[in-house]
Amino acid sequence: MTQTDSKFADSDQSSCNQPSASGVLQDVHISPLLMEDFLELARENTEKDLETCGVLGAFLTHPSQSCFMSSIDLHTHFSYQAMVPEAFAIVMAPTDQSRSYGIFRLSDPGGMSVLKECEESGFHPHGEPADGSPIYEHCANVFTNTNLSKYGLRY
Repeated sequence: MTQTDSKFADSDQSSCNQPSASGVLQDVHISPLLMEDFLELARENTEKDLETCGVLGAFLTHPSQSCFMSSIDLHTHFSYQAMVPEAFAIVMAPTDQSRSYGIFRLSDPGGMSVLKECEESGFHPHGEPADGSPIYEHCANVFTNTNLSKYGLRY
């Protein structure tokens, strides 16, 4: 697959460019080839229905699930976003026919507050944030950019 015909070439404009309830963040551009390479590296685990995680904030697979952030994903991502507000999670869901990937972040302050106060571990439900926002949201500041090299990241 070439850089121009990557299945991740175009940012999901319907989800990534929604206004953020979390205020203004620095724009981040990532190469769609980075996502393709990660999925290729995760292929063996995916075939065994095992998640694969990488560090970019959080970069993970849901081999046989839909594209969402689980409670474990939320807790993992919380620590990244607490240190770097622009941190984001890329969830790759290769078997989800409606959405093969999503780029998410915790809502702030809503989702960040819920996760900061949560003492549970493993898979578990979370209550709604007090401000009525969702716990996590689609990133409005992260874009796939086919003009970047394979491992390009631009802030």
